Amino acid sequence: MKDSLLAYLVCPACQGELDLTVSSRHEQEIVEGGLTCRGCGRRYAIVRAVPRLLAGQLAADKQKTADAFSWQWQHFTEMHDRYEEQFLDWIHPIEPAFFKDKLVLDAGCGIGRHAYFAARYGVKDVIAIDLSGAVETAFRNIGALPNAHVIQADILAPPFRRAPGQFDFIYSIGVLHHLPDPESGFSSLVACLRSGGTIFGWVYGDENNAIVHRLIDPFRRRVTTRMAPPVLRTIAFPLALVMHGLIKVVYRPLRGTAAIRRLPAHAYLLSLGDFGFRQNYNIVFDHLVAPTAFYLKREEFEAWFKRAGLQGIELSWRNQNSWRGRGQVPSAT
Repeated sequence: MKDSLLAYLVCPACQGELDLTVSSRHEQEIVEGGLTCRGCGRRYAIVRAVPRLLAGQLAADKQKTADAFSWQWQHFTEMHDRYEEQFLDWIHPIEPAFFKDKLVLDAGCGIGRHAYFAARYGVKDVIAIDLSGAVETAFRNIGALPNAHVIQADILAPPFRRAPGQFDFIYSIGVLHHLPDPESGFSSLVACLRSGGTIFGWVYGDENNAIVHRLIDPFRRRVTTRMAPPVLRTIAFPLALVMHGLIKVVYRPLRGTAAIRRLPAHAYLLSLGDFGFRQNYNIVFDHLVAPTAFYLKREEFEAWFKRAGLQGIELSWRNQNSWRGRGQVPSAT
């Protein structure tokens, strides 16, 4: 943890100011120490340079999700060379210049791959949070960057000032649909935005996902989420081989032809056509490991933005099977 991070933090339980205690340092990082709330007295540890700002014991469903993704993001740790292109596609039409000098929150950072690019795009600071042990990998990937910070925290109880908040831009990619109450998570993030701030989210779509609804999701709910992650990794491997082979041998050669439109999930699978096997293997594992997953219709997703009182709402398809959305908190007059 860098000393400068303290200015952004409050107690996730009561919004009280925090006092910092340092046990050990290494160069610019506080490696071990603690944060104590002046209001309620709660103490939060800093372990291996990451503040652990969790307000209390997690509910069983959230703990199960955190454990699943913790294992995933400490085993699939590579920063693949196509991650930047993928990030910009996820947040389209937002461009790198949009990040300049902004205070940014990466809500559900995984291995920190998106925060890495946000930092490179010239943010004032990017704060990457995750509920799971993925923060260990994220810190290894971005902790040395002077404008990047990693925190273990809960989207539903974020350790930041709220209503109004302080962030210029918050994005959450592939995370909200894994929460027990996705809209509550979205609303919690909106409260962390300053006047005029922007939020972006990407979620699974309900539309055009017949294969998922009929095969993958029932298999996930009834079988794979009951497996230990190392066992699931073994099961996912042959499935990934089949998917990767279909993409490379069938889908990619038909790109740009009329025939490709007859194949199921063609837009999505074509988007994976330039990925290596390891990246596609991770994608298969990711779809099967999550204990909770919601698939949202456009009108459901759009309603989140409207109920939050956001303006300038923009929604768009991504690969014809998922939704991008952004909106802005009205500026104070």
